[in-house]
Amino acid sequence: MFKLSLEGFTAYPLQTALFVADLAILMFLPVVRPPVILSILLVGGLVYLSMFFGAKFAVADREGGSA
Repeated sequence: MFKLSLEGFTAYPLQTALFVADLAILMFLPVVRPPVILSILLVGGLVYLSMFFGAKFAVADREGGSA
């Protein structure tokens, strides 16, 4: 099991900002009701960023250091 660290997120500031913004937007989607295409793009972006950070943390855990 890999361990999350703040250094892993701060090493990629653009991806971290996109991840936080995307997650925040998706949390309030039921209030706004955007078009379906936009919802699909936002969910796809969240999946991509989750996989990106998962891969970075897994490699860092395997190497024994931080991302």
